[in-house]
Amino acid sequence: MADDGLRFIQVGELVQGISEGTLPEDDVLSGRTFTLAPEDGAVVRLAVEGSGGLAWEVVDGPAAGQRGRESCRVTRPRDEVVVIDYVASSERATAVTIVLDLAAAAATTVAGTLPSADQVTRSAFELATRGEELTPVAVSIAPSFIDSPWIAGAHPHVPTSELVGKRVEYIYSSTEAYEHIYLNQNLYTWQCLRGSEQGLADTDRCHFRRIGDELYLFVWREKIIPTLGVVLVDWQRKVSNGRLFGYEGSDFGELSTTTISAQATLLNVTTYV
Repeated sequence: MADDGLRFIQVGELVQGISEGTLPEDDVLSGRTFTLAPEDGAVVRLAVEGSGGLAWEVVDGPAAGQRGRESCRVTRPRDEVVVIDYVASSERATAVTIVLDLAAAAATTVAGTLPSADQVTRSAFELATRGEELTPVAVSIAPSFIDSPWIAGAHPHVPTSELVGKRVEYIYSSTEAYEHIYLNQNLYTWQCLRGSEQGLADTDRCHFRRIGDELYLFVWREKIIPTLGVVLVDWQRKVSNGRLFGYEGSDFGELSTTTISAQATLLNVTTYV
């Protein structure tokens, strides 16, 4: 059989062409200390340092007393929306994104963990027959309030179907372009139109949260190459900004994390009945 040239690649190789035009770091939170109160009753204090540092401490809940310091990146996709990204120093292969909605005093934290080499050897058939998810990338999405206790039923970052049915072209650079088709609230299909993965496509697990007016948190977890994507899709400005997290190579050793940005064009909309 002739080689068709189609090859899935690790994130470390993929990121070479998709990191142009990303948001600059922002000092809006520099020197600020605040708390996050999620639904589980914990209270976490965060202190943002001016040199890209983030100090955290669990001040209430079962894990009270745990603390640490991370190297983080802070960006501001909208005036009142700030994003903190870091790779957790105390956890294995775990990346954290905190979306802070300053106007609503609300936040959503996405924590994703990549699988070990042993975990990815399980076949899709085995996972399906056991009723487990096909992707080995684990994720938690936790809403919280900023500097106030949890209020049941009041959090504004709710799951949404507002992107479902949309087919969108994302242009990351002069060499890299993809299309997304948002099938439902759990699955989307991607295809590389040009670039290092040209001709490749798949359907993967995803999650949506509405952050604000035409502003959406989109999280995806790929199953063939262990990948976590976390972006904010801004339909007012027709852009997406976020980060891609995976392994540098196929030895499951060094991690790869990079900021990504794309211009978004709506190609069509399908209304499902």
